[in-house]
Amino acid sequence: MKLLAGGRIRSFSLLLADVVTLSLSLFVVFGGYKLCGAEYEMSILFRTWPIIVLLLLLNISGRLYCGNLLYPGLAINPVHELRRLTLSSIGSFLVFFAILSVTRENIRFSRVALTISMMVCTFMLPLGRIILRYILWKLRCGNIPAVIVGERELVRTVAEKMEADDYCILNLTASCCGSQIAENIPDLERNELLEFSRENGINYLIYCGNVNTAGQEVETLLPEFLHVLVVSNTERFPVLWSHPVSFYRYFSFEISNRMMRKWILVQKRILEVILSTFGLLLAFIPGIFLALLIKITSRGPVFYRAKRLGKDGKTIYVLKFRTMKPDADMMLEQMLAENPELKKEWDEKFKLDNDPRITRVGKFLRKTSLDELPQFINVLKGEMALIGPRPIVEKEVAFYGKDYEVFSRVKPGITGLWQVSGRSDLSYDERIALDVFYVNNWSTWLDFYIFIATFNAVFFFRGSR
Repeated sequence: MKLLAGGRIRSFSLLLADVVTLSLSLFVVFGGYKLCGAEYEMSILFRTWPIIVLLLLLNISGRLYCGNLLYPGLAINPVHELRRLTLSSIGSFLVFFAILSVTRENIRFSRVALTISMMVCTFMLPLGRIILRYILWKLRCGNIPAVIVGERELVRTVAEKMEADDYCILNLTASCCGSQIAENIPDLERNELLEFSRENGINYLIYCGNVNTAGQEVETLLPEFLHVLVVSNTERFPVLWSHPVSFYRYFSFEISNRMMRKWILVQKRILEVILSTFGLLLAFIPGIFLALLIKITSRGPVFYRAKRLGKDGKTIYVLKFRTMKPDADMMLEQMLAENPELKKEWDEKFKLDNDPRITRVGKFLRKTSLDELPQFINVLKGEMALIGPRPIVEKEVAFYGKDYEVFSRVKPGITGLWQVSGRSDLSYDERIALDVFYVNNWSTWLDFYIFIATFNAVFFFRGSR
């Protein structure tokens, strides 16, 4: 019963987090609105209980509590979770508005306060879940014990990602891949693994291997486990907007290509123009201060125009606040000529982890990502997107190989999937894989997820150097 115990702790904790987050959002908004002069008693909040009930019902039907509260499994992808959570939040408030209209109790409530509460709640619900998951991850609590079998390298890669991910609900207890993948995870023979699972009440299996041979392997293991997760050895499949179907009894997938939906692309452009304009207005005063700071502490121009490749390989010049010394290019040539180790690092990453050319102010700007504020101008000009793959230099095309054709289908972005997935902590190959994954799985909801995750990455300085 360890599976159910750990999973239920996670499921009901998420449910409680949603209730608390929604209640706090309503309390803060209604309280703030009352302080601004609104005339109503705070006891009116007790009459908003249908919103909480509606939200929970919509979340349960949307499988937002690890699938099933009684028999929980793997949580859905965070992008799908964000989409369903947003729709649940908005839907619960809209239904409540309808209830108030039918019962004629709408005169008791401030529609302004309810509307603001809906917007605040929509933003706060994902944040509440992020905080909860981080706490559970730190406490090593609320996880489902699992065993893993399959191809050694894929098993090892999956295990490493699971260990570092606070979103993952699974906790590996044993493996069967011919080699020990971690000190605390014993590697067992097939029969030993099955016996170990029975003795410890482990009912979750992760199978890592070739999708062509998975069917027969899973058939032999399925009678022993309540849940079986099949992890394919391909990273290129556009999985976010695909769903399995039985096509003449064959295991098939139908893929929805968001890139072909012109209206969605138009919406993305309109939203980018609005947000970039708003961003420039907010950044105007801080931008003047940063410009003066750059000018005072280092000779040279305030801005730097970086030559990069845009959509379809078109050359663009990306605007940034200057973070390096004015003779940075000459310094780089000399450094690489004199130091073979630095040259090797530059050839592999096209950047240096400890770059002596960066000014003191430049280090602060890069760590906080404030050096990228001028790129809102590139977005307004249509050269860049708010969210997209990272802009690259021409020499990097060779490293992308055939992937560059996929990469160049979209505009580069100010922020993107690799920036919120580790930034400088990732290898170059991982960065390419994330960029290609973004293009193949693009949607407005993926952009929304990255937009929220960017605040998390910047605020905690994750992977920044």
